[in-house]
Parts: sequence; structure tokens; C-alpha cells
Amino acid sequence: MVEDLNVTGMLGNRRLAKHIADAGFAEIRRQLTYKAGWNGGRLLVADRWYPSSKTCSGCGAAKAKLALSEREYHCQACGLAMDRDRHAAQNLAALAAEFDTAGSGPVAARGADQKTRVRGQVAAKREPGTAPADQTGTVPPQGGTTNRVLAKAR
Repeated sequence: MVEDLNVTGMLGNRRLAKHIADAGFAEIRRQLTYKAGWNGGRLLVADRWYPSSKTCSGCGAAKAKLALSEREYHCQACGLAMDRDRHAAQNLAALAAEFDTAGSGPVAARGADQKTRVRGQVAAKREPGTAPADQTGTVPPQGGTTNRVLAKAR
């Protein structure tokens, strides 16, 4: 799960603009979307206005204002205190869990079903659903030893 951030608005902050521009948020999101789709998952995007930093992960109370300089979140209702970014991450994880329990399928990207073998076949990059049913998407190792072994087996 990622947040839809207002990067253009964030670039207006002269002190942070260079660092934000260097982070390449658009490329990170593009890669996450690509990898999630390629591995059979999907990427959930929290709305730009979702109050992940302002809502208490303990009791659900929301703050009206939260300055960027406040790096520690303090809830007035229940007394919860924790790092602001960690707190927002917990709220986003809870939001992703809501989607997952709603029966909407896998939330994040997932890896391969099996590890690539150290010897033998080497995995080839391909998009999902592009390989014919009789092919596994792997290529034989280089060097020609496989052909000799197959010729002896026949």
C-alpha cells in the first residue's frame, strides 16, 4: 500500500524540494505497480486526503491540525505516543488489512512460488500469461552440457 502524495505541493517547500525531487516518487510507484502486477498482486493506493498521520491508531481519534515539525504523534484522547511516520505506516497497514478482509484478494505483490535453482535452468523475464502452456519460461544453462546429457539419455 502506498499513499498518493501531492509531490508538486511538497516541492514548494524550499528546504525540502531538492530532496523530494531526488527521491523519484513517481518512479518508485511505477516500479511497485509493475512488480505487483507482474507477480499476480496489486498495489493499493491510499487517497491523498486519507489522514494517516492525523488519526490515532489506538483509539481512532483524529487531530484537526498536525504540523510537519511535530515528528512524534501524541494522542490527546488515549495518550498514545510514537514516531509520526511509524504511526502513519500502522494506519496504512490497517487500511490495507480492511481491503484484504473484504475478500478483494491479495493486497501486495508476492514473490515466485519456487526459488530459482543454483544449477540447471535459469529463469527468464516474461510478463504473466505470455508463455505457452507447454513452456515453463526458463532457458537451459549456457555451455551446451545439457544437449550432450539429453543426447545420451535418448
